[in-house]
Amino acid sequence: MNHTAKNKVLTWLVVILLIANAATITMFWLGKPKQPVQPKRQPKDFLIKKLKLDTNQQAQFEVLVKEHRAAVEQLREKIKGAKDNLFDLLKEQNVSDSTKRNAAAAVSVITEEIDLLTLNHFQKVRAFCNPEQQKKFDTIIHQVTGMMGQQRPPMGPGGPPSGGPDGDRPPPPNGQHGDKPPPPEE
Repeated sequence: MNHTAKNKVLTWLVVILLIANAATITMFWLGKPKQPVQPKRQPKDFLIKKLKLDTNQQAQFEVLVKEHRAAVEQLREKIKGAKDNLFDLLKEQNVSDSTKRNAAAAVSVITEEIDLLTLNHFQKVRAFCNPEQQKKFDTIIHQVTGMMGQQRPPMGPGGPPSGGPDGDRPPPPNGQHGDKPPPPEE
């Protein structure tokens, strides 16, 4: 075989291999089964299921949840305003430590209001439970409050954190891995 014929054969072989590679990669992209989107676990649904709330209890619970959400949303708006005031201090020269602390304390006071509101909410929920449900409630309440904390991503300057393997995010709480909450106890 002469030199030109060898080059033609090798050229065609490389072209065929490139086409096969491209086809394989395309098949992987297009043929990859999509992960089913799992619905977020809602604390409300979790409590209803775990406590086995009856229809009347579920109706009472729904009213409490709506009231709680509305009140918390108002307080979150107040927190946003208080944080805006705190970070507006960056625009000023020579801000005293007491001014900084007062602005930060304003955020903390509203956060405390949310915590107390949530505590009162769960006291009301626990109150309409029967004794057996109250025992179960007492064992799962920490799971529920953990789920509530995961409802909203932490918002800082520039929006939610990007995450990723580069470590630009703090480690998850309680030894969790990734965005998955710990499995519920049975």
